[in-house]
This record gives sequence, C-alpha cells and structure tokens, in this order.
Amino acid sequence: MGKTKIPATGEGYLGETMIHRLTRAVGVVESVIEAKAGWPPQVVLKLKDGSMKKGKLSDFRELSASEREKNSVA
Repeated sequence: MGKTKIPATGEGYLGETMIHRLTRAVGVVESVIEAKAGWPPQVVLKLKDGSMKKGKLSDFRELSASEREKNSVA
C-alpha cells in the first residue's frame, strides 16, 4: 500500500520522485512547507546534478510509468 498524500496541505510528498512541469527537471522532494492560511504548499526538489528547484506543489507532478523507467533517481 502506498503513502497517503494530501495535495491540499503537501503532507506525504517528502522523498517522492517528481518532475517540474515547465522545465521537465526530475528530482526527489527534499523538503515541504505545508500550506497554511490560504497559501499553497511549497516544495523543494533536489535534482540529479545536486541543484535545487523550489516552487508550489502545483508546479510539479509525479512521474508516469514510462518516465519512471527512463529517469531513475538515486
């Protein structure tokens, strides 16, 4: 059974492999700032090259099955 994820608050996304919607940069969720008082959750993604990509949870999405096969992030 998978982890329970709550997109409204950002809970459960820590450690997940995600992709940035605009740049297609793939990485692992390093930290999550949970949503409070009408603000969206903020996510920091650590990319393969060691750099960080920061943004709203809606700026990122989970990898599809075919993308998971191509992009294995360790």
